Amino acid sequence: MNGKTWWINARKSGVYSAMLKKMIGQLEVMLSYHSKINVIRFDLKQNAYTDKNTQITTFNRRLFKWLKRHYKLKRIGFIWCREQETAKHQHYHYVLIINGHKVEKASLIASKVKAIWNDISGSYWLPKNCYYNLKRNEHSEIQSAILRISYLAKARGKSYRPPQTKDYGTSRIKLKQN
Repeated sequence: MNGKTWWINARKSGVYSAMLKKMIGQLEVMLSYHSKINVIRFDLKQNAYTDKNTQITTFNRRLFKWLKRHYKLKRIGFIWCREQETAKHQHYHYVLIINGHKVEKASLIASKVKAIWNDISGSYWLPKNCYYNLKRNEHSEIQSAILRISYLAKARGKSYRPPQTKDYGTSRIKLKQN
């Protein structure tokens, strides 16, 4: 992608390439603005099935408002995907991408994510090694993050939703023009 080769996690079910390209694109876009970014990965589980992604929209609005106020962030990158396999209700995999010069550790953000999501709709899970501090020119570190987050683009678990409801969403930040 964009002249670079990235290893991805395409085990068993394959991946949705359009989703994967948007995900990698958002990392590249954030690195075009910031020489260092913090990438935080977590899961959001719903208490009940919904046809729409209203809860994730509410979650984004509340989290971004807090992040901008608390850390004085100008831009926030994100990636989420909706999945439903054997459970009766959907869950979301989520990646948050923020300026690594303003935020170095994920612990306070993780606490806020948990509080916001618990208030909206369910439980929250933070995997081991949930965050990466990436620098613009550290290809191997960026590769590690891409390998990890490419899991979100897996084909398995998608499309269990009404046709008008999205399987994923990303921020719409554009590449910085020099």
